[in-house]
Amino acid sequence: MPGTRTDASIALSVKDNLSQSIVGMKNSLNSFKNDAEGLQQQLDTLTATKFQLKNFDLKAAKAQVDQMRQALESLGDSATDAERAAARADFDEALQNYSHVEQQLNLVSKQARQTEKDLLNATDAISKTENRAGRSGGAGILSSLGQAGALSQVGEVVSQWAQVLVSSAYGSEAASLFSGALSGAGSGAAIGSMVAPGIGTILGALAGGALGAVQGASQTYQAQDEAFKAYYQQLYESGTAQAEESLTSGSATAAQRELDAIAFAQLLGKDSGSSYLRDLRTLAADTPLEYADLTQMSRALATGFGDSPERMLELLEAIGNAGSAVGVTASDMSMMAQAMSRMNSSGKATLEYLNILQERGVDVIGMLAEEYGKTQGEIYDMISAGDINGQEAVDVIQRGMEARYGGAMETMAQTFSGLTSTLEDTMAELDNARGEGYNTERSQGLQAEIDAYGGALGQAVESINTIAGQNQAYLENLQEQYTREALSAVLLGEDTTLFDSRQQAELEKMRESFLQASAEYDAGSQEAGLQMDSLRRQAESLATAAYESSEQYQLVQDTELTLIDAIRQNTAALQGWKNEYTRAQALSLGQPTQSAWSPESDLMDALIESRDEGDPEGVLSYPEWVAANPLADPSAYALYRASATADSHAAGLGRVPYDNYAALLHEGERVLTASQARELDRGGSGGGVTVNLSGSWTVRSEEDAEELAEILVRKIELAQKAGVIG
Repeated sequence: MPGTRTDASIALSVKDNLSQSIVGMKNSLNSFKNDAEGLQQQLDTLTATKFQLKNFDLKAAKAQVDQMRQALESLGDSATDAERAAARADFDEALQNYSHVEQQLNLVSKQARQTEKDLLNATDAISKTENRAGRSGGAGILSSLGQAGALSQVGEVVSQWAQVLVSSAYGSEAASLFSGALSGAGSGAAIGSMVAPGIGTILGALAGGALGAVQGASQTYQAQDEAFKAYYQQLYESGTAQAEESLTSGSATAAQRELDAIAFAQLLGKDSGSSYLRDLRTLAADTPLEYADLTQMSRALATGFGDSPERMLELLEAIGNAGSAVGVTASDMSMMAQAMSRMNSSGKATLEYLNILQERGVDVIGMLAEEYGKTQGEIYDMISAGDINGQEAVDVIQRGMEARYGGAMETMAQTFSGLTSTLEDTMAELDNARGEGYNTERSQGLQAEIDAYGGALGQAVESINTIAGQNQAYLENLQEQYTREALSAVLLGEDTTLFDSRQQAELEKMRESFLQASAEYDAGSQEAGLQMDSLRRQAESLATAAYESSEQYQLVQDTELTLIDAIRQNTAALQGWKNEYTRAQALSLGQPTQSAWSPESDLMDALIESRDEGDPEGVLSYPEWVAANPLADPSAYALYRASATADSHAAGLGRVPYDNYAALLHEGERVLTASQARELDRGGSGGGVTVNLSGSWTVRSEEDAEELAEILVRKIELAQKAGVIG
């Protein structure tokens, strides 16, 4: 079963240890108890696994087999062989899965029976050991363990079902809390039943339930905290990404508009160009057309109507209405504007120009026929004869567009697509504002860069870059020279100038081996050819090693190490490296919670309000403490007051009454651990006290012995309190 692991070697034998001596009987007994507890845990796990396998996994596997069988049987005659083979494969896989689960169930059941036997043997051994030690355990550990195991198992099973049911009804948060409480109650009851059956079981269940509820609440808080961190981290990252995207887009838009301003100042004149672009931005904001599309159309119109920016705006609106009405793209509208511009500038209404509009759904032939009172056939004849002036044709087409399609852009602007386009124009204006601010300021920096690197600094950097390039080429040439000389020495027997005497001797040996291998190769030995190639590679490797051991190369390495050390030292002296770490730590913090000791908490308020109610002399009030500790965390006042008002125990304290008990300690006092205190309570030595009786002591009666014992006890207690003994 996925996620379930059973141990086939958990069976334990404790009988072999029963032959130990009386001295080791106590340790042996503890070992047996540990074994029994471990076996009980194993048995609980196996029982829960058996329950899961039998009631869930096996039934699910059986249902899958039935489903695959029905699917296989439901195939009709029209099913292909491939479909039948696939269905059969699914059925076989389901059968195999069912068999696997069944085998797991048998294995777990067998192991559970064996573990139960081992547990009985272990508890029986414990019982015998307790009897030999002279101790009676009441009903015995066997019944206690059995009861504890049963209660724990019940708690786990009930907890599992409760989590499923409560999760379905109230959600996973309530399920975790409720399941934790039930599971803790089961475990607590199991522990309590071993200590004191009856009342111990009830108290254990209550305590365990409370702890389980706390655990469930902590899991819920952890889940909420993780969700909180993921959410605000996403908000931060999303906001950062949007700002970067807005800056990138806005900078590009502002840069393009800067180029547009220059272009339209040339097309329409400096003053007219600036005002025209402002009108275009207004038109873009009020219509489905985008600013970039309007500038493209305007460039097409400027060649024919550049002397009249007002006419260009009128034509843009007419073309925009016509294009919106007939559903063409912005690119089509630009071609329509280009055709009208050419007719106006050339004075000719050719069929080529008119067809650009006619083919895109704008019935310019009909408009001309209506204007001149002709049929469309007659209009075509007039166009062919050149009888229609281009400027007149543009006027007619503009009036026709305004009459037929007027208001189309306004209507389109109210559609989803139109609203989307208008919103995009609006957001583009917002991004452009960011981009303009960035570009204006950044341009100053760019100009400063140009001025600096175009002057003396640039010349200095240019000189350094030249030297750096020469250095790189020098090292590459040197490395290649090492390789050339090594190969020449081995293959040609030539002398070298870079290698030392030891390296030269090695190359000479390679040369001798190469000559011998060459002769053998000429005699027909292919193995000798392999050796020749190996010698070539050895020579290249030696050349590389010699180069990287050279003074020149080592100088480069020393320079790099010096650079690394300098960067490290400079980095350590500054704080820039901490920025990314600090940001990551800030993003790892969970939701702000109100600590019990925080200045805003109810506990803190209560402490501050009661600062004058019976505080011992010398205890500072909250304002006094803050004045005395201006740099301290205000939450520390609660701890200060708790310790300052705690009782002093200079005369000793019999028992610390509860956890986190605040007390004032004094020099020379001693604090015992809980285990040391229990050892003293049981009469243990607590450190090995030796009593030496000096002088002459005469014990005449039982009363004398008791009196002597009382004197010794008082002396030991006083010594312990004084710190003389532990």
